[in-house]
Amino acid sequence: MISIGTIPNDLLGEMERALSPDDAAEMAIPSYRHKNPLLRSMAWWRVHALGAFLDRAARNGPSRPRVLDFGCGCGVQFERASRFAERIYGVDMVLGAAKILVERRGLDRVTLLTPDEARAQIEPGSIDILLAGEVLEHIEPLGDTLEWLRTRLARGGHMLVSLPTENAVYRLGRKLAGFSGHYHHSDASRIDAEIRQSGFEVVRTSRIPLGGPLSVYWIIDYRSRDAA
Repeated sequence: MISIGTIPNDLLGEMERALSPDDAAEMAIPSYRHKNPLLRSMAWWRVHALGAFLDRAARNGPSRPRVLDFGCGCGVQFERASRFAERIYGVDMVLGAAKILVERRGLDRVTLLTPDEARAQIEPGSIDILLAGEVLEHIEPLGDTLEWLRTRLARGGHMLVSLPTENAVYRLGRKLAGFSGHYHHSDASRIDAEIRQSGFEVVRTSRIPLGGPLSVYWIIDYRSRDAA
């Protein structure tokens, strides 16, 4: 038995081998498998923190919600969402790893879509819970994406995000993990401000591992102001 939200290491290895090194790194697979237990635990911590927000949104919403995992990567939230969701849409530019997970774990409630397919197939107001874990910092400009996401939400729906702070502690963690370069267009505080300006309001927040300058990730639950 594995913990909900944790993919077995051998399956992660199969998924990593199916991707380019850059794509695997962007999906955080090397972090989930890192030999350093502290760095590995930190990578899974943000997954479970976002998953806890997902569980709470599910408890307070429709009994069989429809979930959109935008930037699903290798699908670390699929099994958790499959416990209660009617349908999970996993959206990403690179779907090879997610396809392996869906096949190996028999996740028949998951539909995988490219971004273009998602824009064509997912109707406005059709999503109860929207996940955007470690993805919005890669998008520039962000405004059009936020508007599309906001209009997909059903009335009372939630958008749950995890965002890197890009602060000194975050950069130290990346260095210790062996990652170099800078491929994020923005950071948690700037993205949070842009999300609020685009028509969302904050329901609750969490900071990992601690608040203030020791915060590495922000986990935030938003709702559209139009649907509040």
